[in-house]
Amino acid sequence: RDFVIVGGGIMGAMMALRLAESASGSILLVEKSYPGAGSTGKSGAILRQHYSHKVTIGMARESLYWYCGFEDQYGLDISFNRPGMAFICKETDRENLERNVQLQQSLGVDTTVIDSQALRELEPAGSFADEECAAWEPEAGNVNPVQTVHAVLDCAIRAGADVRIGVRVTGFLRDGDRIQGIELDDGNCVAAGMVIVAAGPWAGKLLEEAGVPLPLQTLRPEQAYFEPPAGAREKRLIYGDLTNGLYWKPELAGWTRVGLLDMNDDAVVDDPDHYDEGVSGEFISKCRERLSRRLPHYCMSPSWGGVAALYTVTPDSHPLIGPVPGLEGIWVVSGFSGHGFKMAPAVGRGVAAAIGNDQAGHFEANFFAPDRFTRKAPIEVSYGYGILG
Repeated sequence: RDFVIVGGGIMGAMMALRLAESASGSILLVEKSYPGAGSTGKSGAILRQHYSHKVTIGMARESLYWYCGFEDQYGLDISFNRPGMAFICKETDRENLERNVQLQQSLGVDTTVIDSQALRELEPAGSFADEECAAWEPEAGNVNPVQTVHAVLDCAIRAGADVRIGVRVTGFLRDGDRIQGIELDDGNCVAAGMVIVAAGPWAGKLLEEAGVPLPLQTLRPEQAYFEPPAGAREKRLIYGDLTNGLYWKPELAGWTRVGLLDMNDDAVVDDPDHYDEGVSGEFISKCRERLSRRLPHYCMSPSWGGVAALYTVTPDSHPLIGPVPGLEGIWVVSGFSGHGFKMAPAVGRGVAAAIGNDQAGHFEANFFAPDRFTRKAPIEVSYGYGILG
């Protein structure tokens, strides 16, 4: 094979599609269990452009418009929805917010800074203090993550990629420092000109066993679900609430998904094959209390429990994308720190342009280089919450 992709989440699927559509060569994607079994399947799949770097804004914008046009282009349903998103903060943080919004506007993003009165008009059911403001992004939306990863994989197969489900990669074929393929748990081996490790929570361990430890850590963020009380009149928008350290979004099932912005309290997962996928009553109570500060009717909302997802994070909350340091013939695409779904189309295109025949987009390889930490060149972020970028 010309390319072997390890991992059947949204990243692996998107790279398979872009490499196949650009006629870059023969492609095999290997997934150990089922598409979306890691971070993808439990993603909120929020699509927003509110970032603080030119590169990530451009990639998020490119990706949002790709998702927006997917259903018309490919004829498959991904439940694309565009309610808009507000990022709420205190007036003391307004200067930083305005600086980011001005950068986003210069790159074509439809976004504005609004005051507390405009927030109340945007969400009449909400409670907003006079000293608060927000960045309003009407283009922001979301998709169904499971529908989307299956749809993208179907399109990749149509375009000529091969996909093997239920086979685990156990190691690599190598000649010195050159990776030449993969070893599978069924005893077979597959030779490859290029191996791309997009295995999310499993990527770090797989590469460490190959002798290349990278700064990838797996966390267990919890997310709670609440049903809005009957008669609630909220607008069902997406929010990032820096004041209360909270985000929430409407689910297509009618529930509201709620999570915390601070990843520092998330438990470390040593074995992503066996981790607690539930949530605690304490977490549900914390989310209900914080959400009720904004939308008071949620103090009477039924809880539908929740789910613990998986984030693969790096020290600067940005992914490692590029050649694995010290080895040839292998790339790593992992560590998205909660940003993966938003960036996947731009990442797929960027990687397919770097190692295949695709046309370059907003992706910049140097920005995400896996060796940036050894070079003491981490990516700086404007917000205290790394998940916001």
